[in-house]
Amino acid sequence: MPMNEPLKSTRILERPGKQRSLRATLWSRSLKLLSNVWTTTEFGEAAVTGFAERVMQEELRKGIIVMALVSLLIQIAAIALYQKLGLHGSFLYTFALLALLSLHVIWSTRFVSDLSALNLLGMLLLIFTGVAIMAIAHRSGSFNAGLMSSIVLLFMVMPIVPWGLREASIVVALTYVTFTFSLLGVDNRFEVETLWTVQFLIVASATTAILTIIRNAIVRRHDIRTRFKLEDAYSELQLISTRDPLTGLWNRRYIEQNFDDFAQRCYDTRECVQFALLDIDYFKHFNDTYGHHHGDLILQRLAKEFVETLPGDAHIIRLGGDEFAIVYSGDGFSKMIGRCLDHLATDPILLAKCDGTAVTVSVGFASEQADQLADLEVLYKEADKALYQAKDRRIGAPPGSESQVEELATAVPASAKL
Repeated sequence: MPMNEPLKSTRILERPGKQRSLRATLWSRSLKLLSNVWTTTEFGEAAVTGFAERVMQEELRKGIIVMALVSLLIQIAAIALYQKLGLHGSFLYTFALLALLSLHVIWSTRFVSDLSALNLLGMLLLIFTGVAIMAIAHRSGSFNAGLMSSIVLLFMVMPIVPWGLREASIVVALTYVTFTFSLLGVDNRFEVETLWTVQFLIVASATTAILTIIRNAIVRRHDIRTRFKLEDAYSELQLISTRDPLTGLWNRRYIEQNFDDFAQRCYDTRECVQFALLDIDYFKHFNDTYGHHHGDLILQRLAKEFVETLPGDAHIIRLGGDEFAIVYSGDGFSKMIGRCLDHLATDPILLAKCDGTAVTVSVGFASEQADQLADLEVLYKEADKALYQAKDRRIGAPPGSESQVEELATAVPASAKL
């Protein structure tokens, strides 16, 4: 028996820890659930949050417009109903004002882009509607079936707007406080049975609306995350499809898809479009002599040199094989390329790999005047013509036999004026 005593005491000591662990688990899960429904725009990652805000801006605008349209139709139906019942005066005036408020919200929402302002518009519409219902009840001294139906409809339209639990709780709390204090603030105006009936309708319809909003928020947050992943994957695929895998430069697809936009921006800002076509001299000789891995190294070193030397707004493209293109809109274009090729010709890594033979590049230039809209096909043909002229001057000369600086000077004619 004594041997069992420590075991019992140990088990007794373990129970409170297990209970605390269970409470901690339940608490953490509750917080996680709350965070998943509290708002539809705030996520843990900044990129997802920014995406959610952009998505929800349009969805929130549409939701508020639809809710205001439903409210407008309800007010019109209420006016027709009370006229049919022979009730006039404050009933009709109040519902007419609510109809005008709904129209105002529909009109204003079209010009509001801030999420907080959009939320405020929707909240004010619901809260003012609740205040109007109470004003009618106080003026008439009773809650008829129409007013009670209006209370239920007030909460039923809330899930139309893509709110999270935070915004819905604010609307429900303010509306409930407005109804309750308004009812209790005047003694003996309404029967006790009426007060309890109104309280039941408020709590029941508000609970139904809140539960619906919670479910919608969970689904909407999951949808936003899924859409973000899909768009991110699509952007990644687009990037991969426009990148050269060997050098990391843009490829031919990129320049074909984006050149017109670049040319239009240059035309709008009155900047010249500068275009250069480059071809590595004797590239086949390097491949045949030192192997294709040396040819890949030359391409990579050339790309690295241009990326590190040229400005960030220069578009460097590998068209295929050993042919490259550069699109730029600034000044000093040929001088910058000349510096890049000087560095490439004296690159110690390439000199060591190629037995001291310098890697040279022939260049053909073309440009478009600032007051003309550039055309890629025309620029390419002009640059290609200049490139072949530069290539012709190298025929018969062994690799590395000429200074890169001098060759560039002879290979680059004045800009082709189109």
